[in-house]
Order: sequence, then structure tokens, then C-alpha cells
Amino acid sequence: MTLLQVLNVCFYLLIYPFLIRVLGAESYGLYAFALAIVTLFIYFVSFGFDLPAAKKIAENAENNEVKSQVLSEVTTTKIWLELIAVSCFGALLLLAPKMASNKILFGILFAQTINNILFPQWYFQGIQRMRVVTYIQVAFKLISLPFIFWLLRSPDDVWIYALIVSVCSVIGSLVAWGIIRIKEGLCIRLVPISSSLAMIRETLPFFLSNATGVIKEQGLVLIIGQFLGMSDVAIYDLANKIIIIPRTILSKLNDALFPKMMAQPDTARTKKVVHTEWLIGLLSIFLVAALGYPAILLLGGKTMMASFPVSIILSITILTWLVVGAMIYFYIIPSGKTYYITINQLIAMLTTFAFAGFGLYFMPNVYVLAGSLALSGIIEIIFCLTILRHKLQ
Repeated sequence: MTLLQVLNVCFYLLIYPFLIRVLGAESYGLYAFALAIVTLFIYFVSFGFDLPAAKKIAENAENNEVKSQVLSEVTTTKIWLELIAVSCFGALLLLAPKMASNKILFGILFAQTINNILFPQWYFQGIQRMRVVTYIQVAFKLISLPFIFWLLRSPDDVWIYALIVSVCSVIGSLVAWGIIRIKEGLCIRLVPISSSLAMIRETLPFFLSNATGVIKEQGLVLIIGQFLGMSDVAIYDLANKIIIIPRTILSKLNDALFPKMMAQPDTARTKKVVHTEWLIGLLSIFLVAALGYPAILLLGGKTMMASFPVSIILSITILTWLVVGAMIYFYIIPSGKTYYITINQLIAMLTTFAFAGFGLYFMPNVYVLAGSLALSGIIEIIFCLTILRHKLQ
């Protein structure tokens, strides 16, 4: 799963120099802005079903009847949510000026919400065949390359880039759907709406818990695009690309350590792990500061060098993801008081937007808005440390 995420990021880094030079910062920023809106709809359609559904599949890996039922319930519910998403998206196209003036681009990207229905990545996770997902996604990304280099010629072609990405994603989803239907031999059917409502009630806590993080990340992109401009979105997006690979890899560290730490609890060892992650996080910030300049120069050229200070600011989130994750995994979850996790995420979202609003009023620039994300991460650390010292003793 980590490899899949890294390959996705690396792919877009490899083609980024071509995209930014052909499309330009303004058009590429518009693409990133549109994708941020569509990402919110994608998350709404997924609605937190993936983890509970993957768990059910894993527990019944040899039972095709149960697997078919789980797939049917999730697919049907996502179809209903997709219909709601389409209605809301259509309303936005009519009411939001930026979307109305670029409705072709937004509409093409919105087609990616279908992937959430046709490509149940959680199913392959449940049967422990994530390599299938990796093969499909890598294959169709490679297929898209010649079309990208052949068809893109100017900033006006941003919709063509969106079309290539979306079409390849949808075709890849159809391949995954075919594997499940034909090779796995599973029967997928529509279920009663009562079953869908029951599933929504069951997974609502997962949705609410994770929604804050998605809204925080994508909402900041929308704020930058709405109040600063699409060129600033492109600057922020490149900086985010610089730090997302180390953040993705290191964020999996706690996932890997969690089973052993729970099976063999040891207070001294837990403290040592947290202290080590502090050091790793600080080292990551130093490496971004040391290597970020040549990386951005290579990827975006001199016109995108404003991304360098933004990447240093955002590198603080590597530290906060590591340390907050460690405190959640090794202290809060074992205590059983998991409601603190939701409170922590809610505080992070609210402080991000509070700092962003303050920054827009006094110093409206991309550095201050990136700083709002970094500051909210520091608030998360302070909150978790306070909980550890006063509530979990």
C-alpha cells in the first residue's frame, strides 16, 4: 500500500516538469484547484466504508457469499451517494463563478468519483492482493504517458490533461471491476435502501473522524485559489509534492510498529519510539531545507522557486504526522479513549481555518496560509501531550 502511494506521487513528479512548462502555473493551478473540489466529493462517496468493509472481507476471505453481500451493500450505497454528489456538483457549477467558467474541466475531473464505485481498493486490501491494485494503476499511468506528451501543447490544453487522467482512471476501474466479477466469480447486485442506510449509520463515525483531515487539506487549497489565485495554488501544490513522499513513507512507520507494540507493551520502549520519531521528524525538516531548492529548480524551474520556502513550512507536517500518530497509536488507542482522536482532528481543522482567516486578513500570501497548516499540527502535538499528562496517567 505504501509502494502504491509512493508510485502515484513519483509518477506525477516525473511528468511535473513537462506539465508546468507546457500548461503554465495558472492553468496547472486551476487543475489542482478543481481536483481539490473533486477530492471532497470522492471522499463523500467513499464515506468511510473502506476500512470496515475491508475488515469484513478479511474475516470472510473464503466465503464468496459474504464477500458478494459486502460488495453489493457498499456498491449500492455508493451509487446513492454518487447521485447526491452529482446533484450538489451540478448546483455548484451553476452557482460558483470559477466552476461555471471552467465547467468542462470540472466535469471531466468529476468523472473520477465513479472510480470510487467501480474500483473497490478496499476489497483487494481485504483479500491481501494489493499488488493487483498496484499493477492496474501503474499500467494505466504508463499508458497515459504518450498521450500526455503528444496532445498537450499550450495552457488551453489543461482539459485534455484532465481527460487523459480521468479516462485512464475509469478504464482501470473497469478492469478491476472485471477481475472481481469474472475472475473472483462474485455476484454484485443492488440491495434495499434500508441496508444502505444501516451501513451509513454504522460507518458514520469513521466518516466524521476522517472528514476533518480531508476538509483541512483540500480546504486550504480552495482558500488559496479563491483568495490568492491559481498561480499560488500551483506554488503550494509543488511544495506539497516535495514533502508528500517522505510524509507518506514515514506515516506508515506507526502502522508497522503498532501490532508488536500492542502485543508486547513496554512503557520504556514506547517512550523511546516516540523520542526517535521526534528526531526523524526534525531530520526530515532539515533534509527538505537542504534538498528542496535543487528539487524545485529541477521540477518547476526558476519561475516556481517560491515553492521552496513553502515546502520548508509544510515539512513541519512530517514531524506532526509522526509524533501525533505515535501518541495516538501507542497511548490513546490502548487507553480505549479513542474519542480524543476525533477531538484532536476537529481541533486541527478548526485551528487551520482560524489561522488561515487571520493570515488572509493581515498578510494574504501563500506562505502564511501554508503556515496555518503547520501551526495546526503544532497545536495537535500540544493537545496530545496535554491529554497524555493529565488524562491518561
